[in-house]
Amino acid sequence: MVTRNFFRRIGLRRTDERRESAPQWVEVTGGPLQGHYMLLNLSAPAFWHNEMMEGCYDSFIYDTLPKLVPIKSATVWDVGAHIGYHSLAFAALVGPSGHVVAFEPNTYNIDRLRQHLERNPDLGERITLMTCALSSMDGEENFFISPEIDDGRSSGSHLNQAFAPEESQAYQSFSQTKVSVVTADTLLRDKRVPAPSIIKIDVEGAESLVLAGAQQLLGSLMPVLLIEVHHITAMHNTLNILLRLGYHTSIISEAPNSPSRCFIVAQPENVHPFNSITIARENLK
Repeated sequence: MVTRNFFRRIGLRRTDERRESAPQWVEVTGGPLQGHYMLLNLSAPAFWHNEMMEGCYDSFIYDTLPKLVPIKSATVWDVGAHIGYHSLAFAALVGPSGHVVAFEPNTYNIDRLRQHLERNPDLGERITLMTCALSSMDGEENFFISPEIDDGRSSGSHLNQAFAPEESQAYQSFSQTKVSVVTADTLLRDKRVPAPSIIKIDVEGAESLVLAGAQQLLGSLMPVLLIEVHHITAMHNTLNILLRLGYHTSIISEAPNSPSRCFIVAQPENVHPFNSITIARENLK
């Protein structure tokens, strides 16, 4: 959920001021990644640098997961892995017998993610990096990309067909390129990656494209899904697919600065529905 209000935040500093500082290796002080290292710019305007260092970034995911499904030894797909915080955190939680598949098509994010894998080899060996985007088709798609990691822009990179959450002028500094796309069903059919029991999706408005290309996977394996939905139209399309496949959905986190964005969990209908209100109250204690 790194894009939370990031376009507003990047205007807080002048460009020359941002360039005076550079990311540095810092030890994570809490959360699943405690004792591991990330390359972060703690003076950058994007909020998530400090939250990642403190281990509280998107903490609702890690508060919620143990109540949903066993995570030890699980296979997790991190779709839209950004610079790898969640991929590493999932790798820590699944343990030596688990596995994480990280999907990230932005080449600049990939470079930083690879640095994190190399610096944390005990977790990196549990992660397979796929430098492509999941979508509803196999081949290539146009992709809007930003190289600016530390001010948050790169996290807003998205497929051309996505329902991007910001106004079009917010992406004026982005360039357009081609990226490889593949469906989840193709990956499983070709046995290129292990099948997931948990999938986290954060793809800037392409949520329903990912699900459309994973309908055989979802219908047969019914993994637990953690999805950031970025746009009201994307929510409509996402729910249509999930309800048709027999999933129950609940909101687990709202984005207060973006009324069209929230984080949902989706579980098979035959599983006891997740009570997001109860979890929210527990987290306030």
